[in-house]
Amino acid sequence: MSSRDEVLAKVAAALGRDSSVATLTLADQPPEVTQRLQAAHRHTLPGVGNDLLEALTHAMESVAMSVVRLQSMSDVVSAVEWYLESENLDAGSRGDVTVAPALAALEWPEHYASGKATGVEKVSITSCLAAVAETGSVVTASNQATPATLNFLPETHIVVLRESQVKRHVDDVFPLLRELDILPRAVNFITGPSRTADIEQTLEIGAHGPRRMHVLLLAGE
Repeated sequence: MSSRDEVLAKVAAALGRDSSVATLTLADQPPEVTQRLQAAHRHTLPGVGNDLLEALTHAMESVAMSVVRLQSMSDVVSAVEWYLESENLDAGSRGDVTVAPALAALEWPEHYASGKATGVEKVSITSCLAAVAETGSVVTASNQATPATLNFLPETHIVVLRESQVKRHVDDVFPLLRELDILPRAVNFITGPSRTADIEQTLEIGAHGPRRMHVLLLAGE
């Protein structure tokens, strides 16, 4: 048992609780909560437009994300290599690129790694849960197939997104979460590269996350 586990066990014992942590599922919540969520009232939402893909692309580009449209998953590997070359990103050594396990089945170059971020790679390639046309956000849910560390540690984050995953409003994402069998430990709405202007109002890109975000938008389901 680690030191952390020992501390948590002592806290649980002092509170008279079971120190074991069970996997939380939606079936565990009280029926009153389920009923309230299903009958939730939707408030007035901002207009987005009829063409969700156009609205999404415009919103993403307005926050310094780049978007490329692809026809199929078989185009992803070549599209990634083209992007890295066009941005003059040197990612030719082992450990420079890490791919999320959800995308590991694609025919990546041999020097690409798969798994969670190590903190030394330059580029990460991940899938996502959804995207929001209203804000241009990419929505990620942490799990073994999509480690959250890949969203924040590398300086370049490439996201594979399907057209069918595009939602109109932020509110439309939460029903997706309720449909998951197991709730993720973290859900992140990522709207463009990391930035801050806290110091003397000078904009700094990549302050606490990627300097670049590139989206590969796939046609179809």
